[in-house]
Amino acid sequence: MRRLVIIGMLGFAVIACKTTKEGVSKSVQPISCKDFLNQPFGVDETIASFKKQFVKGVKVKKVIRRNKHDAQKVDTIFQFHSRKSNIFIYKTYFNREMILGGKIADSKFPLVNGVVPGMKRDIFFKSFNDFEDNRKDSIELYSKELMRTFTFTFDSHGVLKKITFSSYID
Repeated sequence: MRRLVIIGMLGFAVIACKTTKEGVSKSVQPISCKDFLNQPFGVDETIASFKKQFVKGVKVKKVIRRNKHDAQKVDTIFQFHSRKSNIFIYKTYFNREMILGGKIADSKFPLVNGVVPGMKRDIFFKSFNDFEDNRKDSIELYSKELMRTFTFTFDSHGVLKKITFSSYID
């Protein structure tokens, strides 16, 4: 009987200490959509800064690609990936680094203001100061100057399921 009580108390302690998915909310400073599109990860979009910011549970893979304008030159595509998410960065032969795009489906790659899959719709819209709440399943942010598109996909319960983004690079 004593064992059952101890096991029951341990089980209750584990359940009581379980953290929620939303965790402790940080103080969110709403930003404009333009600022978000300009720097969505909150750091420079370089390979070195991504390696420094996304250390835990993220792997990096390099793929060699011939330059389409000069076949003698070799460019590199870096793939930052976790189990469900990928981010691709293109590095030219003259060391210019540009983000190509990607898909984020877990919390391994947090965006500015903690925008990650799993967050609720109302918290998502509080991250922006010039973006009105709407009830669409997919929300798109686009910048013609940056040639960048972000698509946020919500499920029927108002939870952000995935984020896809792309940038146009010649």
